[in-house]
Amino acid sequence: MMRDFVILGSSIVTPPPNPPSSSSSSTPSTTPSRSHRHRHHHHKPKLTPSHSHSSSISCTLQAPLNHYIHVHVHENASEFVHSLNVKLLAKEVLAGIRGRKVRAVIDSLKRVQELGGVSSLSSHFDGHAMDLFSKECRRLVKSGQLEEAVQFMEVLAHFQLSVRELVQPLDIIKQCVCNQDPDLAVRYACLLPHAHILFCNIISEFGKRRDLVSALKAYEAVKKNLDNPNMYIYRAIIDACGLCGDFMKSRYIYEDLLNQKITPNIYVFNSLMNVNTHDLSYTLNLYQNMQNLGLKPDMTSYNILLKACCVAGRVDLAQDIYRELKQLESAGWLKLDVFTYSTIIKVFADAKLWQMALKIKQDMLSAGVSLNTVAWSSLINACAHAGLVEQAIQLFEEMLLADCEPNTQCFNIILHACVEACQYDRAFRLFYSWKGNKMLGSFGEGNNSKLEHGDTQTAITAPNSISRPHILSFAERFPFTPTIATYNILLKACGTDYYHAKALITEMKKVGLSPNYISWSILIDICGGSDNVGGAIEILKIMFDAGIKPDVVAYTTAIKVCVESKNFKQGLMLYEEMKTYEIHPNWVTYNTLLRARNRYGSVLEVQQCLTIYQDMRKAGYKPNDYYLEELIEEWCEGVIQDNSKIQREFSSSNFSELERPPSLLLEKIAAHLLKRVADILAIDVQGLTKVEARLVILAVLRMIKENYSSGHSVNDDILIIIGATKADETPSQHILEVQEAIIKLLQNELGLEIFPAKTRFALSDTSKLEIPNLTNLSIEALPGEKALTTTRRPAVLHRLKVTKKSLYGWLHRKLSIK
Repeated sequence: MMRDFVILGSSIVTPPPNPPSSSSSSTPSTTPSRSHRHRHHHHKPKLTPSHSHSSSISCTLQAPLNHYIHVHVHENASEFVHSLNVKLLAKEVLAGIRGRKVRAVIDSLKRVQELGGVSSLSSHFDGHAMDLFSKECRRLVKSGQLEEAVQFMEVLAHFQLSVRELVQPLDIIKQCVCNQDPDLAVRYACLLPHAHILFCNIISEFGKRRDLVSALKAYEAVKKNLDNPNMYIYRAIIDACGLCGDFMKSRYIYEDLLNQKITPNIYVFNSLMNVNTHDLSYTLNLYQNMQNLGLKPDMTSYNILLKACCVAGRVDLAQDIYRELKQLESAGWLKLDVFTYSTIIKVFADAKLWQMALKIKQDMLSAGVSLNTVAWSSLINACAHAGLVEQAIQLFEEMLLADCEPNTQCFNIILHACVEACQYDRAFRLFYSWKGNKMLGSFGEGNNSKLEHGDTQTAITAPNSISRPHILSFAERFPFTPTIATYNILLKACGTDYYHAKALITEMKKVGLSPNYISWSILIDICGGSDNVGGAIEILKIMFDAGIKPDVVAYTTAIKVCVESKNFKQGLMLYEEMKTYEIHPNWVTYNTLLRARNRYGSVLEVQQCLTIYQDMRKAGYKPNDYYLEELIEEWCEGVIQDNSKIQREFSSSNFSELERPPSLLLEKIAAHLLKRVADILAIDVQGLTKVEARLVILAVLRMIKENYSSGHSVNDDILIIIGATKADETPSQHILEVQEAIIKLLQNELGLEIFPAKTRFALSDTSKLEIPNLTNLSIEALPGEKALTTTRRPAVLHRLKVTKKSLYGWLHRKLSIK
């Protein structure tokens, strides 16, 4: 006989089985007899579906539904499904939700769903029940239990219950976006009838959060749920690529559509062009492809093309497009909108073609198109860039008369124009006039009068003869809210007035604005104008105390202050400090330090600059080698007294033979000067010209001289390596010229004794090499050196030796002269 059952919360109540026959029993005597038990059950009412709920309360044979199904479904699944009391199932679902046993309800309904047989529960849930479901779903979403909320709605949707009104869809989508869970967001969207709209919302929300990885995952998940191509989805993912700054990914998506033989519509093309406006050639190619596919460009397409021309600075192409648009408008095919005019105005404004920009303004007015804030701002900016302060202010007043609300950028453009024109007082008058809601006629040049609150005098008339009441009404309708950029402009107007600038910083903080890197850098620069090195250092400390790590601009500005104040040591300390904080110097930083001196006085100064020079090259910047070479050349030649004539003769600027990489000379000098004196046993001038070789040798000798004055002695002879040739091969003319120049320098100018060192070989020794033009020198082996002979002669190394004794004599002579 079929066993009937009902659901109770998450448990199932079943009637006890029929008693077995007594003849088959062998129960111990301690248990009641079977006949007694049989009689007991015989008198108990039979449990049927019609009255099972009333008897379930007293029944003790309860087990979780999932467990029951697992045990009994294999016996007879169809019998199990047929036994379900759907009405009681619905009641117990409600009881489970009231008891917040959502997990148990989900699991139970999933098991019933797997067994089939129950296709709908909608007729068993009234409006009150749906309100209960909605309340529970909102609770789950609010507590962050999104997975459980979506699972609950999924099982309800399976039993044909509407889940559309249970929660606000965007509430779940936004939380899924915050949790970076695109799959769950797509699963939820699939439950709703307007899923295709939600798919776009999901992708767009991830794009707004700059999470392109999740946006692409959502895009792939959405494609699996689409039967037909959906252009809204393609447009949404392309726009997301643009928001995330990954234009290449948008191109891959476009190519994928073409590979699938899917023809994008005009809106997809417009989005793709907009994402790639930085690449004019690619944008034009898309425009051509769009036409090849039979798609007619709309006004948005042309606006995007103009935007691409603006980014690329292609005024000529923008003019051609504008002329074409005017022709299309005349033919009635298109109607130019405010965005078209605003974009073309910006093209001319960025190119500082203010007259052409004003002509577009007249075209707009003739066409009956009102200028928007962008158009007015671009016009004002065009005049401001051209230094036409009066024209910019007049346009601003026209903007107010046209009832167009100016934004803060418009105000900042006016202030910046005044500062660039060095009209600092005017900039401050305008600022405090706007800030005090007094947009008076103080715009006019030369107007120094101040209209206080309550002043009944007539305002000085602006170029458009605006009366004072009209101006005050503008002030009430268009309040001015200064930004950090506003205060940064005014900081520049402080000139060298450090205390005025500091007061502005204080004012910024009072109105709730925090100075940024630009603010502090300007303040540091102001310190430089007043030779206030201490103030610049203090500002860096203030930035650290405020939790703002100074950037490369702030440090470079402070270094510039130190350099201009002839405090190179402090500037060098800041340079080392910024490297300690892993703030990478830029080209300006390096160049500021390298140009800090117009001459070098000590080897330490040269070493410091050479270190900076090498750091600059390692960082990938190209230094001005010529400038540094001249300074080091002057320092090197300082070894020789009364050498003005010699300097002119051997100045590297007088020789055209410097056919070398620009940094070879400086690299050679740095390689020697950045060593300790005790480590210099050889001076390598291989590959250098005779002028360069001279400078390298003089640099080393000057370092030796300065260190000797400080108590560091010369420990060994010094070898000068000139070059190498193959055995039995006459030295090249270049080697001979360098060798001769070195001998003249050391013997004739410095009075040092030099000898040709014993030749050495790269692989094996060879016979001695005769050195031409050295008839007064002996080529025999020096004392203490053994003559080497061999039959193999692969290479010969040409060297000169300056003895330690000779160096001591030269150093003593130099000191006695001093």
